[in-house]
Formats: sequence, structure tokens, C-alpha cells
Amino acid sequence: MSVNKYANLPDIDTAQDVYETEDVAPSSQTHRDSSDDEGIAPTRSALRSKNGEASKEELDSSHLINAEEASKKFRRAEKRRERPRTHYIYPPSSNSSSSDDDASKTHRVSLSHRLKALQAELQSLEAELADPSNPRLQKEREEENVDPGELIRGLVDVRRRLDKVRKDKEGRGRLVGVILGQGQQHHQEALQLAETEETRPTEPEGEKEDKPNVRSLAEIDKRVGHLERLVGSSTAPLDETSPLPPPLLPQISRLSAQLGVLTQPRHIDSISRRLKLLLSELERTSASQAQHRRHPSQGQSNPPSGSTPMQDQILPLLNRLGPSLPQIPHILMRLRTLSALHASASEFEGTLTGLEEDQRKMRDSIADLESAVERLEGNLEENRRVVTANVAGLEERVEALMERRK
Repeated sequence: MSVNKYANLPDIDTAQDVYETEDVAPSSQTHRDSSDDEGIAPTRSALRSKNGEASKEELDSSHLINAEEASKKFRRAEKRRERPRTHYIYPPSSNSSSSDDDASKTHRVSLSHRLKALQAELQSLEAELADPSNPRLQKEREEENVDPGELIRGLVDVRRRLDKVRKDKEGRGRLVGVILGQGQQHHQEALQLAETEETRPTEPEGEKEDKPNVRSLAEIDKRVGHLERLVGSSTAPLDETSPLPPPLLPQISRLSAQLGVLTQPRHIDSISRRLKLLLSELERTSASQAQHRRHPSQGQSNPPSGSTPMQDQILPLLNRLGPSLPQIPHILMRLRTLSALHASASEFEGTLTGLEEDQRKMRDSIADLESAVERLEGNLEENRRVVTANVAGLEERVEALMERRK
């Protein structure tokens, strides 16, 4: 039915399928023995030879390539070999055999790659040891009783040695290192570190972390104190309003500005002129004093015209003020603070006067309110009496009216 259905369609292939085989006769299935396979084999080969021509004709080989082209194309795949892989090999020891030496010679890793591998391993170890919640570290600490301090010290030692290798001091760098004594210094520091680690008792990790912070703060405080002594802010008088010394940064900027002004050529010239005038005045004064010492009688007979009673009064006062000259800056500073206090006291007096005036006004208003309340209470009492009398009269009239109705 299907053949009749598609018979009118063009290009219908009604030939037998290439992969189909003829059905075996039922008689061959009934009489089967041990030589059935041998009997079936020639029938299949015969069928293949019979249908060989049909299969060659029906296969479409137009898109296939020739055998020569296929051999040329896949020749590289046949010649492909396994790529050699580089594996890290530890340096040979004294107990290694000759075969190991030969293998290490064949697979040799460069020194730079080994150094990078060691640095990467060191970084990973530092990251694992820096994490206190690492389960591997806790497990080793519990089972093998491993001290994290020893591990960290070993890492520091390895890093120091790697830094020495990485710096690669040769030629001029090594000469400078020898001159400066860096090698001896590093060796002494390592010995001191080992001695302190051995002699120091075990401390908790919190104290170990806090000590560097305290040491750095103490070092900063020491350096700031030294800078204050150099600048002079530590010896400056303290004010009651600010118990701390003046800040360093404004003082340093002010000193630098003053130094820049003083180092200008015109200021230096003016200072030199003043010094010359002062030197001439001092020479003149020393000459007059020498002349007065040579002729004391003339000095007594001819007193200087400049000596007046005012100078005689001022000289004892200056002698009295001489010992108290160092305290004068402190007294002036105290007077300045007291002047500010007096100014604030005057303002406080005005504020207090205003408050007293407001309180007096409030008292007057309260007195007026009290008098008004008293008058209101009197009026209410009088109204209550009037209302009571009216209610009583009304009640009497209602009773009289009820009696009349009876």
C-alpha cells in the first residue's frame, strides 16, 4: 500500500537497502548443529559479494577525500609525541645513586624558578600561620605540641636568608656592605634575638602583639619630647586655659617664617648697622669709664649733668626688680588671663542685673495675679450666697403652692 501511495512521486528509490540481508529459510533454523556458524558464514560472504556492486554504486563518494590527501593530512598526528614535562627534583645527596644523578641532570630546574617557588611557599606558610583559626595549626598544636613561636622564628630566619640571596650583593654592593659592617650587624642581631627568645619566658599571644605597639608609642613620645626641647615649646609658660604645651606645627611654621625674614639681606644689613652703632657706643662708654678710673677726684668734683633725682629714685627700683625679672613673663601671662576673666566678669554682672530685673517684673506680675484671683474668689463667694438665697426662696414658694393645691 505504501508503494502504491508514493509511486507517482519522482526519484523514489525502490532498490534493496545496502545493509539489509536476506531472510534465512526456516528449514535451516530447525536443523542447527555445531557447524551452523560455518554454514552461515559462506552465505553471508556470498551475499556480500553479491551486493558488492550495488553498494559501490549506491554510496555517494563525491564529498570524500583521496587516500593520498588523507595520509598527508593525518601525518602530523602520527608523528606527534608526548611533550616533556618539567618536574622539580631535589638536589642530590651523598646517599643518592648514579641513576638519580642521571635523572637530575636530564631534568634540571633553573635557580630563579626554584627561588620563586621557595618565596611562594614561604608566603603560603606565612598566611597559614597568621590565621589563628587554621584547623591544621590547631591540630598540630594539640597532637604534636608544636609552638607557633618556633614556627614564626623559623619563617623569619628563612625570609632573612632569602632576602640575602635576592639582594645578590656583588662587586660594589658587597664592598659597601663590608665597609658599613652590615654582615656583622645582622649576625649580632640574630644572636641577640636567639638569646632573648631562649631567656624570655613564654607569654600569651595578646601580650606579644601589644608589646610592639607600646614600644612604638614610647619611641614616638620620646621623639616628640626631643623635638619639643629643640623647638623650645616644653619650656614655654603654661596657661590655665590650656594645660598642654603649645602645638608644634604652628610653632615650627612661625620659627621658619621668622628665620626666613631674618635671613633676608636687608634685615641682615640693618642688624649689622645696629651692631656697629652698639659697638661704637660700648667703646665710648668703656673709654669714659677708663678715664673716670684714672681721675676719680675730677669725677667727684664734676658730677655728670645727666644725674638727676629721678635717676636716683629709679636705680633702687631697678635693683629691686632685678631678681624678679624671670617671673615677669609669667606675671604678664597671668595678668592677660585675669584681664579676660575681668571682661567676662563684667559681662556676667550685666547678665546678672538683667536676670534680677526680670525676676522683679515676674514678682510684680505674680502679685497682680494674686490680687485678681482674690477678687475673683470674693465675687464667686458672693454669687454663691445670692444663688443659695434665691434657691431657698424658690423652695418656700413651691411648698406654699403645693399646700394651696391640697
